[in-house]
Amino acid sequence: MKLLRRIIWVLSLCASVGHAATVAAGTLLELRLRQNLSSYSSKQGQEIRADLIAPVRVDGHTLLPQGSLLSGTLTEVKRIGWGARHLRASMRLTFNTIALPDGTTHELKTRIASVDNARETVDKTGKIVGIRATAPMGHRLAGITRNIFIWDPLLQMVLTGSTAAVLRFPEAEIYFPAGTEMFLALTEPLEVDTTWSTPMPRITTNPEDRERLLNLVRGMTFRTIREKNGKPGDFVNVVFLGEPEWVDRAFTAAGWLHADKLSKSTGWMSFRAVAEAKPYPNAPMSGMLLDEKPAVFQYTKALNSYSKRHHLRVFDQADAWNQRPILAASSTQDVAVTFSFSSSRLIHVVDRNIDNERAKIVNDLAFTGCVDAAELIERPWVPQTTKNYTGEVLETDGAVAVLEINPCRTPLRTLDPGAPLRVSGGRLQRVGRQVMLTAGNDFTFNNPIYQAGKGIQFLFRRMLGREDRTQPTRTALIQPSPRSTDIAPAVPVATMPD
Repeated sequence: MKLLRRIIWVLSLCASVGHAATVAAGTLLELRLRQNLSSYSSKQGQEIRADLIAPVRVDGHTLLPQGSLLSGTLTEVKRIGWGARHLRASMRLTFNTIALPDGTTHELKTRIASVDNARETVDKTGKIVGIRATAPMGHRLAGITRNIFIWDPLLQMVLTGSTAAVLRFPEAEIYFPAGTEMFLALTEPLEVDTTWSTPMPRITTNPEDRERLLNLVRGMTFRTIREKNGKPGDFVNVVFLGEPEWVDRAFTAAGWLHADKLSKSTGWMSFRAVAEAKPYPNAPMSGMLLDEKPAVFQYTKALNSYSKRHHLRVFDQADAWNQRPILAASSTQDVAVTFSFSSSRLIHVVDRNIDNERAKIVNDLAFTGCVDAAELIERPWVPQTTKNYTGEVLETDGAVAVLEINPCRTPLRTLDPGAPLRVSGGRLQRVGRQVMLTAGNDFTFNNPIYQAGKGIQFLFRRMLGREDRTQPTRTALIQPSPRSTDIAPAVPVATMPD
């Protein structure tokens, strides 16, 4: 029955229905690179390809289905090299063709809008701009300290030597391995002749099973608490039906990693990652509990910045579905690291629209072929706006995505990074570049006037709440469950965590 249901869904995905429609200019396409790119070794003019990993839907119709292939060219690339000509590396990727699953192709006009979880930025023209090697937090704070004692040359030398001994100079060339994800914006409307039926089949096929699934969701705790102090944590927004090892294989196929356990050693590695603007893809998470139990899995998906990552915690549940285990997960996306004046420490800032992360997980796992069926179940009792334990606002529609996982022994798509590209020059070039960039930085960016201006700007933005960390809205490959508004929580809301 499940195999038949899967076959019907695949056939409906491939069968297009005549329906001319337009994808408007400004629409975002979420894609995943198929090859490695490096500002140091990639060549201008080389071909690039990427998979569309999330469907593009307009007025309830899927116009560009998941799995479409985008092709283009690396039209501009500049490396830092010795640091004599450029302080920052840069790239410009131009995707101009999309091939749909039925083989039809369309020409399109695009620009890169953002690179997911990257330390690099994207300007208004779509050019990807790398970091300044002297811009990491540790080097900035060291520069501020030297400015405080600018009157003492001996102390200046001691501080400079100490900084060099403790903090490593970051590699500032751009390196995007295969699997790097980014958002592409259409700059002109795209006309398509077909619509696609892409939502996953529902888990339940009759009213009795549907009511049973809704009652199961009703009885689940919908929010985690922090292990350290019992304060409210993240919302449970995804539920998996299947063996734990199936879930683990699905996330591995989608490019997610297991987070390291929190310890003094990993804490020090996290500090170095922030101070040196270096990647730490397996960075640990703070401890959370669901039903007084810790997570059995902690997954993370990052690129090259400790400040930004997708992450979720997976918890065992006591109930079962058709003799299969049930696991509940809470997920959010970290989008920045900032200083919290209320707790006097650095904290991660999350995307306040936490439904984006729910959609990300659904699309990632569906792309591997490891999900047989899915439903989006409403939970009217879940508050749509609240705060987490760090005081950040969380917004949600309250629904939970329920995914039926298959054994996932032969995923349809897995990440294949291929042979790594050369990222930087030899030791002599790196040392020479460090000397040149440091000297230039001390003259232009590390003078007291510039540092004072940046400090005032930071405080001004924090006081007025003008730190824009809005993330692109994602569309999930999932159908809402019928009659989900008919149910109520099994226990009074007042007994659940705020």
